[in-house]
Amino acid sequence: MGEWHLMGPDSVTRAIKRISTRAGVSVAWTGHSLRIGLASVGRRKGKDGIAIADQGGWARHSRSMLGYMQRDDGWDDNASAGLA
Repeated sequence: MGEWHLMGPDSVTRAIKRISTRAGVSVAWTGHSLRIGLASVGRRKGKDGIAIADQGGWARHSRSMLGYMQRDDGWDDNASAGLA
């Protein structure tokens, strides 16, 4: 059997850098960038917050996770729309 390697906190970042270098693509992504993307796009697509938290490694109902949920336009999800 082959040798097993455990993934550490920087494993995704190293893999992204290695793959982008091989592909000749200059990127400044990190594992952190992917985590922001998961939260932001998941929210935009209406995914369940608990599922996003579980898959992104946040505690369920985490306040810090909300900081990762970037919005393209604050008016896309206007809290007052349709209240009148």
